[in-house]
Amino acid sequence: MPFILGKTVSEIYAERVRATPKTVGHRYKPTYPEAGAVGRWKNITFQEFDAEVRLVSFGLRALGARAGDRCVILSNTRFEWTLCDIATVATGAVTVPIYASNTAADCTYILSHSEARFAFVEDARQLEKVLAHRKELPGLEKIIVFETGFLKTHPGHEDVLSLHALKELGRREEARDPGLFEKTLRDARPEDLLTICYTSGTTGQPKGVMLTHDNAVSVLEDCVRIIGKTARPEAEVTVTFLPYSHIIGKLESLAVFTFGWQSVFAENMDLLMSNIAEAHPTLMFAVPRIFEKAHTRIEAMVEQGPALKRDLFRWAMNVGKRAMSEVWAGKKPSPADLVQYRLAEKLVFSKIADRFGGRLRFALCGGAPLPREIGEYFGICGINIMEGYGLTETSAPVALMTPEDVRFGWVGKPLPEVSIRIAEDGEVLVKSRKVFKGYYKNPEATAEAIRDGWFHTGDIGEINADGFLRITDRKKDIIITSAGKNIAPQKIENLARTQKYINQFVVHGDRRNYLVALVTLDRDSLIQWAKDNQVLFSKYEELVRNSKVQSLIQKSIDQLNSGLASYETIKKFMIIPQEFSIETGELTPSLKVKRKFIGQKFERELDSLYS
Repeated sequence: MPFILGKTVSEIYAERVRATPKTVGHRYKPTYPEAGAVGRWKNITFQEFDAEVRLVSFGLRALGARAGDRCVILSNTRFEWTLCDIATVATGAVTVPIYASNTAADCTYILSHSEARFAFVEDARQLEKVLAHRKELPGLEKIIVFETGFLKTHPGHEDVLSLHALKELGRREEARDPGLFEKTLRDARPEDLLTICYTSGTTGQPKGVMLTHDNAVSVLEDCVRIIGKTARPEAEVTVTFLPYSHIIGKLESLAVFTFGWQSVFAENMDLLMSNIAEAHPTLMFAVPRIFEKAHTRIEAMVEQGPALKRDLFRWAMNVGKRAMSEVWAGKKPSPADLVQYRLAEKLVFSKIADRFGGRLRFALCGGAPLPREIGEYFGICGINIMEGYGLTETSAPVALMTPEDVRFGWVGKPLPEVSIRIAEDGEVLVKSRKVFKGYYKNPEATAEAIRDGWFHTGDIGEINADGFLRITDRKKDIIITSAGKNIAPQKIENLARTQKYINQFVVHGDRRNYLVALVTLDRDSLIQWAKDNQVLFSKYEELVRNSKVQSLIQKSIDQLNSGLASYETIKKFMIIPQEFSIETGELTPSLKVKRKFIGQKFERELDSLYS
């Protein structure tokens, strides 16, 4: 069966169910009895999925849902997320995703601003966020909860019901007019609103990005044109773990119906590698952090191994780099290099492939720049990472690398339907069907973002003679030193994260006379290093202050600086014991650095680096 496309997401979904009803589209481990055997993999065919979607959709209708209503989904990525998303679409309503990591105040703002009538929440923790400011949400009528065991402890909340109870309402409602489901799917128009995705901006309140059916379909059409040569209809298996609240996750959830592949839901991030080993994925959607962490772990394992294994690994990487450099340049490796590479594959690279399930052919990577060294590293090991570029406002990718044309450090060429140009100040401008309808209830911001038909991304980039796009920084993140030098911090930060032991790296220096950095380290690797080098400590905070650790990281900084212009070099640094996180405020839900927040939170520490 070929890939399925239509004029709307509703049409794509309905056609997938009709075309391959018996194909398993989703696999997951239920976490509550009503969903099935808890903790055991459950296969759901497209036909079975459709039956559940109908019940949830009719359940919403029984509650009074109408076309255009806003339905919030506040949950981690799981089977119920995509179930309720498609059910919302099948009701003619609009999905409003909220990151599970958002605070109660953030959730209240989005629920209120979007004028949501209904909210799907994952469990007791997410329900508490909604109930924390319930009086501020008079327009919110019903809250539907996936995990149901705790509901007995919430007496008096008549507006809260379980997903199971909603399905029972739907079962009765469906009997009244069963044909209404298909009619609603047919009636959807390309210009209809599909979702409002709130950007997790690094400053200020989030903005609601309005995306239509046509926006999403345009991306899916171009993905078929680009990766359809590599991805096989109904034959691929993915392990899905990215937040579906993020635009890349949203694309992944919809791609299942276009490509007909099988989506396996990871239980959680702690069990991700275990789930990958069980599912044996052939492709993955990922963000650079996944591969950066994998790189750190692999290198640590190599260093901790016996000398013979270390030498074998280094030999394999050198052989691989020599052979793959020829391939990436469009040439053929010499027979001798090819023979050695095959041997390296058998002895070394196959072990790395096994960590990713043994069948991973390629990964689609976005959300942040992928360090060139990381792309090359895994490419040598046989795992092709196809980097892309896009924003929530462009419905995910507008540029994408292909396996046939690899350029590490670049994000690929513009997709077939997309026009990209670089403004005089270096800003990347996009014109496409993929560009959003506007910011919800914010015409001023919309007018600022879309001018003369071009969307102003806020990213700084360049296009080479072959048409490849490279993103060098965010326009607002550019550091201007007191000497007037313009510096792109992301370039330095991406290079720094390839250094051993460095986990996170934030450059500071706007209006200062030199650059400094706040650094967090890979805790497990550093503790192992301390044991190997007889460095005694009682607490981790004590370890990072140790002079030997300071010298260790200084060597990494020196190596980093050797590849930078003098005005880009890091003159001083400070190791922060606690990792930057969403919960502590330094990162957005999409893991972008909040530079202003970090500058304020660590003002004293940063000032001390200039004293």
